[in-house]
Amino acid sequence: MLEHPENGKNLVKKVQKYKDWNLTLYRWSVRALLMKKIWFEEEKYKIRCLWTQLNFIEGLIEFMEGLITRKIDF
Repeated sequence: MLEHPENGKNLVKKVQKYKDWNLTLYRWSVRALLMKKIWFEEEKYKIRCLWTQLNFIEGLIEFMEGLITRKIDF
């Protein structure tokens, strides 16, 4: 049996809505994963910066202790 053209159009619209809905969910999940990765990389960068600052301050403290020790020895 042949279907009416209107039924075919309705079916096409339903299938298109379903495809769009699935792609939207896929995009949201991919976007969420990308945002988490970007956030993780930003946090990793901040930790590296803080670690570098800490190492610099520790080196500066050791340097100052060395100067103080030399001054006391004289």
